[in-house]
Amino acid sequence: MAIRTARIRSWTGRRRLDSSILNAMRFVTAIIALIVGSSLLLASCGGKSTEDTYRAAAQRAVPDAVLTLDNLPQGWAKSEIGDQALAGLSLNGDCAALNGRGRDFPGEVATGDSEPFAGPHNQQLASTVSAFTDTDAAQAAVRRANDLVLQCRDQIQEALKQAIQKAAGDLGRLIGGISASVEPAQFKSFGDETSAYSLKAEISTLLTSIDVNGHILVIRKGPLTGVLLYATLGDLDAGEEEGIASALATKLTHADDSLPK
Repeated sequence: MAIRTARIRSWTGRRRLDSSILNAMRFVTAIIALIVGSSLLLASCGGKSTEDTYRAAAQRAVPDAVLTLDNLPQGWAKSEIGDQALAGLSLNGDCAALNGRGRDFPGEVATGDSEPFAGPHNQQLASTVSAFTDTDAAQAAVRRANDLVLQCRDQIQEALKQAIQKAAGDLGRLIGGISASVEPAQFKSFGDETSAYSLKAEISTLLTSIDVNGHILVIRKGPLTGVLLYATLGDLDAGEEEGIASALATKLTHADDSLPK
């Protein structure tokens, strides 16, 4: 009887820990979306009437270009991620340029963020779309974002580990160790250019180990950029991920077609 009770307690603790780790993964999703997506949300400036016309068109097009539930497979729903998940997490030194939604980048005229969404199999995603003054400005923003992600990988990875530990709460005592990595990756090309980074984390506990896998994708179409974060517990569904990336690229194309040339 004592053995059975111990097993029940162990199983209950495992379920509570898995639930906490899932919440931690959601926080991871929010953090990376902020860090990478925000690096393309750049400060705008005033201009002439033609520039004002372009800006107005971009501000109409961008909100329609972010992903919605209608663009996702069956079973997806709004996620429960909140801004409080990001409290106290920031980068410093040269990497501080990624804090505060990247306001020091030139050329952005409109930006829209999707709601965070949760899939039926522990997936999470978020998307951001930005319009720039022209294609050159969008290309420069992508290059700068890529440079900062590579330069700041150590800080980003440490932020991921801290978020997981904090999200685990009291159950954090069961975590034996956390490893995290953000690395350049290969991914199917969409739009005019696509940058990809693999997102991996392994949480070792007293009972088991739990993997988080995903990608950060930056897709550019003309003067528009889209940032997609897709992450899941366990193995990636490559077909689903590519389908969602394709949906975002299609929306970027439609937004580009609506802008004055």
